[in-house]
Amino acid sequence: MQFLLDHIASILVSGAVLLLVIATNLGAQRGAIEETVAYAAKVQTLNLADFLEDDLLLIGDGTSDTIETVTTNPYGQTTEFSFWREDDMGVDMLVSYTLTETDSVEIEEEWIQLYRLDRTENGVAAGGGSSTLSDFQITMLNSAGNVTAGIAAARLLRVRAVNVYPYGDSDDMDLFRSYWGITVRPPNLES
Repeated sequence: MQFLLDHIASILVSGAVLLLVIATNLGAQRGAIEETVAYAAKVQTLNLADFLEDDLLLIGDGTSDTIETVTTNPYGQTTEFSFWREDDMGVDMLVSYTLTETDSVEIEEEWIQLYRLDRTENGVAAGGGSSTLSDFQITMLNSAGNVTAGIAAARLLRVRAVNVYPYGDSDDMDLFRSYWGITVRPPNLES
């Protein structure tokens, strides 16, 4: 009888240890997935940020015109932002950023709209960002840093973007958000 009880006890102990190892392994796998998603989101956000910052600093470069259009939607997102600059050949070109709806995802019974940032040069597609933006705003500021609606008074541009990355299965989906923001002073807005 003692022999039987010893075997049952050892099976219970080994089963508990096995369950603990499996639970630890699953937690480590989930953590690794979250780290991978976070890294990918941050890399993509920073690539978009570098490109936007470099591009916006060239507003009005080589031309007498600067900002052409700033359009926002009812949610305060910038849906179109266009400006003039000179291309590599010395010809004036109109660069436009357009926020385009792509998809929507449901996370914990909340629908989140996703957008793509399209870039054109004189109406011809010339790149763009990821299709996982949930927010994009360009705000014009005067020299004192106050919000201005007038293009003529704009001296600074505050840019904000939020990338979102849904991950997980459809029953247990999570969302990682990567925020980025900067205020730039394009030299040609000073004149």
